[in-house]
Amino acid sequence: MALTTDDVSSQLANKFTSSSFDPEKYGKDLAAECDTDAQLQEHRKRIQALSEETAVSLKKNVYKNYIQFIETSKEISYLEAEMYQLGHLLAEQKAILTSQQDMSLFGAQDSNSMIKPSKKDEKGSSSIESVEGLSSVLDVNDIVCVFEGDLMEMEPATFLPKMKVHAFLLHDSMVVASIIQNRRGPVRYKFLCLFELENVAVVNMTSSEGLKYSFKVLLFPETHVYQADNKQLKNEWLDKIEECKTNFKLKLEQEVTQGESEESSEGTISSSTTSTNPFVAGNNPFLDSNPFANDNDDDNKDYDDKNPFKEKKSTNPFDEDEGPLASSSPESVVCNSRKVPVGKAWLRDLPEDLDMFIAQRDFERAMELIDRTNQYLKENSSSKAAKEIRVRLDRRVKKLVEVLIEELDCSRSFLLHVGPRATRRAVSLLVRLGRASEACDLFLRNRSEAIKYSLRQLKIEGATALYIAKLSSAFFSSIIETGKEFDQVFASNRGFSSAFVVWANSELKHFVTRFSCQVFRGEMSLAAVGVCVSMAKQQCEKLHEIGLDLTFSMQEMLERDIVTALLDTRDQMIKFARHKAKEGNWSPIDFEGQRDQLTTLCGEMESCGVDDFHNYCVGGSKVELSNSTVTFTKGVLGYLADGLNVNTPQLQQTFVNCIADLFENQVVLFEGILKSGRYSNQQDFILKNASFVLETILPLVKRRLKVGGSQNRFLKIQHELKRLQAISPSTDPSEAEGQAATS
Repeated sequence: MALTTDDVSSQLANKFTSSSFDPEKYGKDLAAECDTDAQLQEHRKRIQALSEETAVSLKKNVYKNYIQFIETSKEISYLEAEMYQLGHLLAEQKAILTSQQDMSLFGAQDSNSMIKPSKKDEKGSSSIESVEGLSSVLDVNDIVCVFEGDLMEMEPATFLPKMKVHAFLLHDSMVVASIIQNRRGPVRYKFLCLFELENVAVVNMTSSEGLKYSFKVLLFPETHVYQADNKQLKNEWLDKIEECKTNFKLKLEQEVTQGESEESSEGTISSSTTSTNPFVAGNNPFLDSNPFANDNDDDNKDYDDKNPFKEKKSTNPFDEDEGPLASSSPESVVCNSRKVPVGKAWLRDLPEDLDMFIAQRDFERAMELIDRTNQYLKENSSSKAAKEIRVRLDRRVKKLVEVLIEELDCSRSFLLHVGPRATRRAVSLLVRLGRASEACDLFLRNRSEAIKYSLRQLKIEGATALYIAKLSSAFFSSIIETGKEFDQVFASNRGFSSAFVVWANSELKHFVTRFSCQVFRGEMSLAAVGVCVSMAKQQCEKLHEIGLDLTFSMQEMLERDIVTALLDTRDQMIKFARHKAKEGNWSPIDFEGQRDQLTTLCGEMESCGVDDFHNYCVGGSKVELSNSTVTFTKGVLGYLADGLNVNTPQLQQTFVNCIADLFENQVVLFEGILKSGRYSNQQDFILKNASFVLETILPLVKRRLKVGGSQNRFLKIQHELKRLQAISPSTDPSEAEGQAATS
């Protein structure tokens, strides 16, 4: 029986897919069966035809399965539509049954019985007391939890779940706490936030907004979204919140009114003791309700509100008795024997008024309202509403302090461009709120940033002295301006004066750092350093007008850099003097044909204090001094003048030692030259130069340094002249040069 194509393809498919199929072995067996190439080619064609038929059959099966999948999807969509319709029918039936139950003659079951009761009702205040961190915000021992339950907090923008919270509804506020997982013990929640019901707006959210069973809590500028487990719980939350808001405002108003009535009754004579006439208003109920009856008191201008023909009392919010800033003294309107208290309506709107003033940055009016409320609480501390008012006032005061601190934030750019007066309002209000220490710290910190900003704005000029003049003027002027403002703002807190002194000293350190970077550089001469230091001292002395003296502190800060400058200049002068002595010819200076230069030299010496220098001028054109001696004289006297500009009592000894080093070096040079023997013919001339240096210049320097005869070093140097005069010119020249080089 011949095999069909399907049978052959199925046999091949079974063979190829079996686990024991070996392709190499199958190829060898197939080659052995096919004796000729023609048989092998025919076999390949048969396999290709079978593979094409297999592919076609597979495509047909896929198409059939795809059609079946489409039909199944349609059936599912039909089923979903029917389920949706069935759900709507069930909802309608439930609504009908609920309405019928409400209209039942036998009454309906209380819906609140289906809701989880408040834990306050079950076991006192244990649940609210288990909130960690709540005791720092509220008095946990004196609160009433009206309702509580779990809510899911959602992101206001994306409506994605944020975290699961537990909310507690109090009589005047709503506490939200996070649930602490895996916590053993009574503390199971952690305090997150507190909403005062009088300051929030609760908005119901419909399902069309993307969330079910949700409501919003609006507290400018924040928005919180919470989701309940079902619609019934959501409605319960909304009703309870609205009920608490209404009850609290009515209770507060009632307590304030009751307190006013009690105060009024103490100073008012009872109507029963003054008059029992039934025809007098207040004793006859029919006369009291008469809309046409007039009051007998001529001084009272208020009429009964029931009379449509009478002039009503003004409701102008800017009247003295109605406005939030009216006088805090209890005023009343007297009608015969009755006393009607007025003027305390502002207490009811106290939180809203304070929030409005703070939001509008009207800090002065907010402060006036706070002072007025404090005065009222002081006079009525025993009233029932005093505690509630105090709690709300403290929260607003804390908020006002935060806003004022933010107002003094030193990162605000506009405060850096203006003077210290820009911070006066915020600082003064913080002082009035009892935060003087914090206000002082913020004020000084703000001024520090302003001074640094002003110094950074100075352009570095080509001349260092010009830049230092601007830098010193700007810095010390800012310190003086800050000191005057500090004395005005903290006039009643003189204890903070030490804080200002410490602050000024720290700011001086920053100034000295900037000053030193510009002045004490390698290329700056001692003369330029002296000019810059003198300008800084002159500006620093201007602080005396505010009773502050920082000159000593600035000198102490600059002492190390000045010492370094003195020592460096001394070393340079010593090197230059040695080099000049080696190259000099030790002969009188001849100004032949240069009389102007001689006149200039004489003028320079006289300006330096050498009054008898003209005695060394001979022949009208010669000076009986060597060039190196004249150079040393001008150098040491210039060094003396520059050093005196930066000299201080603390630097006196160092400066004297530097001057002594210069003279000792000059004596050593004279000694080496005399011992060298190269200038044996000029020995008298060399000794004359030494005498000029030691007997004329050295006493002049001592007088200017104001050192007495007890200075051992200067006395020793003066006695060196006799030793130089005793030096014999017969000394070995090579030995003398070696001694001079060693010296």
